[in-house]
Amino acid sequence: MSDGKLARNTTYYTGAMTIQKILAFIYFWFISNNLFPAQLGQYIFALSFTTLFSIFVDLGLSPILIREAAKNQAQANLYLKNVLGLKIPLAILTLLICWFFINITGKPPAVRLLVYLATFVMLLDSFALSLWAIFRARQNLKYESLATILVQLIIFSLGLLALKTTGEVKYLMLGLLVASLFNFFLVFLLLKFRLKFTFWPRFDKEIARYFLKIVPAFALAGIFVKIYNTSDSILLSYLDSDAAVGFFAVPAKVVYALQQVIPAAFAAAIFPAFSYYYATSKKLLEKTFHQAFNYLIIISLPITGGLVILIPQIIDAIWPNYRPVIPSFVAMALAIPFIFLAFPTGYLLNACDRQRDTTLNRGIITFLAVVLNVVLIPIFSFYGASLTFFITNFILLFLDFYWIKKIIRLNFPVLTKIFSKALGATLLMAGGIIVIRPYFPLPILVLFGGLVYFACLYLMKGFNFKEILDLFKREKIVLE
Repeated sequence: MSDGKLARNTTYYTGAMTIQKILAFIYFWFISNNLFPAQLGQYIFALSFTTLFSIFVDLGLSPILIREAAKNQAQANLYLKNVLGLKIPLAILTLLICWFFINITGKPPAVRLLVYLATFVMLLDSFALSLWAIFRARQNLKYESLATILVQLIIFSLGLLALKTTGEVKYLMLGLLVASLFNFFLVFLLLKFRLKFTFWPRFDKEIARYFLKIVPAFALAGIFVKIYNTSDSILLSYLDSDAAVGFFAVPAKVVYALQQVIPAAFAAAIFPAFSYYYATSKKLLEKTFHQAFNYLIIISLPITGGLVILIPQIIDAIWPNYRPVIPSFVAMALAIPFIFLAFPTGYLLNACDRQRDTTLNRGIITFLAVVLNVVLIPIFSFYGASLTFFITNFILLFLDFYWIKKIIRLNFPVLTKIFSKALGATLLMAGGIIVIRPYFPLPILVLFGGLVYFACLYLMKGFNFKEILDLFKREKIVLE
């Protein structure tokens, strides 16, 4: 992949995802302030319930298709038709199982209808993912980037229209269904007319056997992630109420958005460097990991400190009807450093051929999350789910450390030194915000806090710009 093509793809996709996340956050703010918590909870539950089943439609076939089609583009259409031949029966079976479970679990008709609609959204998105895999294999993210923005605009527009004209949750789900239909048919037409692909499903024994042989390695980690990301909302709905799901969704949406934008982008940038240095230089592997880890400490601590101090103002300004979530918001905000730091640890393990360890760790916390939610939700409602979120993310980071110590030498004195400086700057920032909080609006407080934090950290010599540039320069050299 040429440097110019890499840069274009990175620009397209990063820009598209940034716009998509901004639009999605605004959309969530809009619907959360125009629905009762119970209505919002039903909407979130239906999406979480179907997302839990979605892994059984794909089973990791889409990333396998990307890898194999990239190796042999001449066979890409044949591979795609075999993936479709595998996924269609899986989709039908998953649909029936999903509908069966929602009908035996005592949910009211309105919620069952939302789940029925959400299953079609899930199926369309899963098949669209496999079709877009062909463009990813060809290192062309331009069309998918554009589609990402257009899909979010459709969701936003139709959701706004639905709430203003009807106020019914089912029309929000119909908006998602229309957007998913658009996404599916767009990539379908692009493949048909630009690449001249055909789509009649096939089942070639040799290809299918090869794909199914490597599916478990991709599917197991995906299953754990799906369960972990959806079990809290699903268990809240069954063990408490739909309103509890709606309250939990507010802090969860904020934390998940931060998680997807900041550490995910950072980790994706350094992952090629981890892979390269694992094969060529253990010393540079250690140095790159420590730098990445240090800078995510520097980024995550002020976000956590700022959120904890400003959560009441944020709720009053953005979600005035959701003040009961403040304690939950605090618990989830305290998990942010552990979430951020688990990105470089997980990526390092994967880069160093330790996928089994990564999967094992995420399997452990998935099991723990389900158990803790079952115990804590009946006692503390959505606050119990937030405590579970904090505990499991805390444990995950240290589980990763157990395996990382077997790969590289961890310089704990340096890590402790950076952490202490970042924590000191965060406490000074928090103190400054508390002093001026009664006199200034939220945007000024956020800006002031950021300036105080980085000024204090710079004076403490907690970071320097030369090292940051050096980290990304090494990553660029690897990609070239």
